Amino acid sequence: MAQVLPTPKLALQPVFSRRVPFRTHCGYSGYPPPSFLGFRLRRDTSRPFPQLADRPKKMSGDAAQPMLDLQHRWVVALVEADTRALDTILVDSYVDTDEGGSRFDKAGVLAAVKSGDLKLASITLLETHVHRYGDSAVLTGASAQTGSFQGQPIAPKILFTATLVLQNGKWRAAAAHRTAVPNHSN
Repeated sequence: MAQVLPTPKLALQPVFSRRVPFRTHCGYSGYPPPSFLGFRLRRDTSRPFPQLADRPKKMSGDAAQPMLDLQHRWVVALVEADTRALDTILVDSYVDTDEGGSRFDKAGVLAAVKSGDLKLASITLLETHVHRYGDSAVLTGASAQTGSFQGQPIAPKILFTATLVLQNGKWRAAAAHRTAVPNHSN
């Protein structure tokens, strides 16, 4: 289960150089008027920020290996258009958001792979960071890819976020989101 960290209390501190009476249509009367533009946030020092040690940490090495193994199998299944493998990797409620902002469920992804609408010639993982939260994990990173979707070339480099869940002792993909990295060579 993801750890919910307490939010530090913030106090509003007025930032006005003069005091002018103010009355609103809802009956507020006071000095100064309650305006978010006229207030600045000040941290309530009576409650300290949560300690860094309390926050979930990035995983590496042996602890992250089962999640990285799933990611590797996922990439291989996509490149090889292996819908049987993808069916076991993706949970039934899987949601995919692609570089263009389109969303697909598990059935939509499997249909696109099976029909040939989605053709991936290669995927090279450039970096992956694993963040574990109990029986779920988030993978963030970047990859280079070649291929096409519905006859159009896909973005050559993407940033991704993938959500994994541990079900019956096995890691599976629950969601993925990709963003194209703009070409800065122009």
